[in-house]
Amino acid sequence: MDVRSIDLNLLVALDVLLAERNVTRAAARLSLSQSATSAALARLRTLFNDPLLLRTSGGMLPTSRGLELAAPVRQVLAEIGHLVQRADGFNPATAQVTFTIAASDYVEYAVLPQLVDFLEVHAPHARLGVRPMDFGVVGRQLESGEVDLGILGAGLAPPNARSRPLYLERFIIVVRKDHPRVKDRLTLDEFCELDHLLVSPSGASFIAQADNALAAIGRRRRIRLSVPHFLLVPEILVRSDMVAVLPARLARGYHERFRLVDVPLELPPFAIVEIWHERTHRDPALAWLRQSLADLMGDGLVPVAAAASARSAARPGRRRGDRGAGRRKG
Repeated sequence: MDVRSIDLNLLVALDVLLAERNVTRAAARLSLSQSATSAALARLRTLFNDPLLLRTSGGMLPTSRGLELAAPVRQVLAEIGHLVQRADGFNPATAQVTFTIAASDYVEYAVLPQLVDFLEVHAPHARLGVRPMDFGVVGRQLESGEVDLGILGAGLAPPNARSRPLYLERFIIVVRKDHPRVKDRLTLDEFCELDHLLVSPSGASFIAQADNALAAIGRRRRIRLSVPHFLLVPEILVRSDMVAVLPARLARGYHERFRLVDVPLELPPFAIVEIWHERTHRDPALAWLRQSLADLMGDGLVPVAAAASARSAARPGRRRGDRGAGRRKG
């Protein structure tokens, strides 16, 4: 096949059709009539010798070939867009661009509201898509172009990804305000005797950073429940006597409903980083997004230079962070 005979607009239509799986919605996004979009789909079926999308009672579903084409087509269109952007420069005030971010529910709570506010002011025509963080495949998603940027704990970053620290996070205890055994502070003995709720984003684990720190001094706590999502925590804590050790940025959002108590245990802070693939490292739009996000998160809880001293300090300060690790929270 002579690639010079291919209408690149067909690839744009294919990308939207595979995303929407509906000719009417795809036509609206493409600013085409429904008949023109259907005609484009017919030409695509001829071009690839495959139905690509099949009508079913539940809507249009991609064929195996359609699914196979989705990521490469998106990548090709992104590369073409990058060529144009490099020629004309990137102007966030006028750019019509879509950013796709992978993040956990904790990151969504801690980072995305500020980012959304920032984009509304500085990049009003930009769209932001958020995917749930899948630690096992995020490296491949970055490589294929399915995801532009990942935000996660430094210890979970894939080895082949570029990264930049956003902030350092510390831990704090969250408990309902009328808890019969918890007031303004806890001793280590009291901490170990309480029933704990643990958040394990990567699976139903009953061991986290606090447990490793306790084991190092010959102690252990009682974990009653392990859940995969941070957003489950408030509804469980408010109706039980369990306590949870949570990232402070998340816990601060609960201060009106819950009591926040310092952890009576030395827990080092952990770093939250943004990650991306080498392929998009010089993309002007994504470089702008990465820098903007780093600037927004520059008020982290622990200063970069103080990361080591924070491990021995009783209470970390509230300044910018850079480095740390921790595969599980709490």
